[in-house]
Amino acid sequence: MASAQADQMRQLLGESIECQICLKTVEDPRLCPQCSKLFCHSCIRQWLARVESENGVPACPNCACPSRLDDFVKFRAGSAIQAIVEGCAESSDDGTVSASDGEPKQQQQQQQEGADRIHQRLRKLLLETEATFIETDQRITQELEKQRTLLKQSKDNLIKTINIMVQQELKEIHQQFHAKTAEVNAWADILSKALDKHQFNLLAAKQTVENGSREELMSKQLDLEKTCAKLSDDLKAISPNVKPHRFNSHLIPEPISWRFSVRKYSAIRNTNDIQYSDLVTDDIGSVWRLEVHPSGYDDAKNRSLSVFLQLYEGIEGSYHYSVELLGPTGNHHYEDESYFELRKGWGQNHFIDLKTLQDSFLVDDSFELIFSVRALNLIDKYDKMNKRASLLASEVEHLRKEARPDCLNEVLSIRNVVDATRTSSCLYSEVLNDDLGGCWRLHVYPGGNDECKGTFLGIFLELCNGIPNKYEFTVYLLHRTDKKIVKKTLEFCFQPTQPFGWKTFLGREDFINGGYIQKDSISLRLSVKPPNALQKLSYLRQYHERALGNSQAHRSDGATVSEAMKASSSQEPFESRLRKTSISFVKNLFTKSSSQDQQ
Repeated sequence: MASAQADQMRQLLGESIECQICLKTVEDPRLCPQCSKLFCHSCIRQWLARVESENGVPACPNCACPSRLDDFVKFRAGSAIQAIVEGCAESSDDGTVSASDGEPKQQQQQQQEGADRIHQRLRKLLLETEATFIETDQRITQELEKQRTLLKQSKDNLIKTINIMVQQELKEIHQQFHAKTAEVNAWADILSKALDKHQFNLLAAKQTVENGSREELMSKQLDLEKTCAKLSDDLKAISPNVKPHRFNSHLIPEPISWRFSVRKYSAIRNTNDIQYSDLVTDDIGSVWRLEVHPSGYDDAKNRSLSVFLQLYEGIEGSYHYSVELLGPTGNHHYEDESYFELRKGWGQNHFIDLKTLQDSFLVDDSFELIFSVRALNLIDKYDKMNKRASLLASEVEHLRKEARPDCLNEVLSIRNVVDATRTSSCLYSEVLNDDLGGCWRLHVYPGGNDECKGTFLGIFLELCNGIPNKYEFTVYLLHRTDKKIVKKTLEFCFQPTQPFGWKTFLGREDFINGGYIQKDSISLRLSVKPPNALQKLSYLRQYHERALGNSQAHRSDGATVSEAMKASSSQEPFESRLRKTSISFVKNLFTKSSSQDQQ
């Protein structure tokens, strides 16, 4: 029967398992990736070696596609084609007589017809699969080509928009340049005419001196001296009134500039006391100051003036900065880009040598500096503003916490949850004391309460003992995964022994199957706070007044009249005690907030 099965496999597969070179059943088969024909490993290796030695390029013997031995697919041990090849090889080597020789011709014909039907069915299935493959390949190719086209269109549109912006920016800069150039040219014409006029007077005086006789020169000496002096004064007064120009750009942020004057330079130079400018704030919100060493810093001591710009508070990062020393005849300028860290200065040790400073820039023993700073570009500025906004948001949140201080914030556990889930009974937390004088506890219904039994987890908060007041309270159902923590908040005017909360805090199925129950218990966080800090002080006063009233009532019941009078005379006034208590409360409040921020 084994031989019959091998014959059926040969009939089904036909020539597909025959080597295209030796025309025998393949041994250690290799598949051509182009035409999907099988070859013996030894046959295809010898073929490729021979073709490469003759033509220089190895190629498949069937499809003639350039291929190397490594390109041919090797089948893994245990694969279907490998099992078929090995089975056919074993059956062909077996010396037993084929079972078909002893079988009736009718049975052999039926087997042949069955094999033909299977072969036809497999061919049809392969054709349908091949059609699906071709259709899928075309669809994927079209979709990917469409994505490439859309991607290129988006890129081209973005580049077009950027080019329009850049061209507009270049146009405006060229306009500024031409306008300033026209101003400079206008001044050139004005000054040229003035110089021509003075040159004419100068030539006239020169001609008089060269052509005049001695007697004539002696008579005109005073006039000529006055003319030369006037010409010198007029020439010195000629100056182009053209202010330095700074190009305005929409793509580069405008720098923020400040002035700083250093006075009594002679005195501070001897001591080299560091001169700090006032703290100034840029348009992002960062705080800066200029640091000046009058007699130099480090290797520049007694040689140069040292100037550094310091980021005192704000967003660390790269900035463009400049420092300019103002002088009567000209300015000394320095600019650079650096990465600024908080409270660290960046600038120049050798900003300007001390002799040049004294000779050209000191006026009334003082000099003046202009320093400026800006973000590198608009994208960098936006990033810094975004970081600044995040810092402000955290500061606002911190202030909100200070304005609404907690009077109770505790984590507690509720046990025996599984049984209570089935019986819908109520579980009570331990009694918690706030920092005012009130007592609180939670009522937890793991199986639900009233009409929500069997469908929801219910949680309620009770003021066990205290003064009726309005409070905001938050309950957290804790979980090992932060995203699954359930948090709910309410505001309510609590009355003693009247619980208030949620009948539908969490669905029963989510509660049971969500991993909230650990070792037959759940963990909750309870936060109770008055509406604001002023209300908390008011509540504190109410508790003090009640405590004071109870104390006085107890004293009057158990003491004599004289003892009561003596106690009242030695007692500190209530307003004074309340003021001290309030101050102590506020100090503790802000100490607690600071410690929480540090944690």
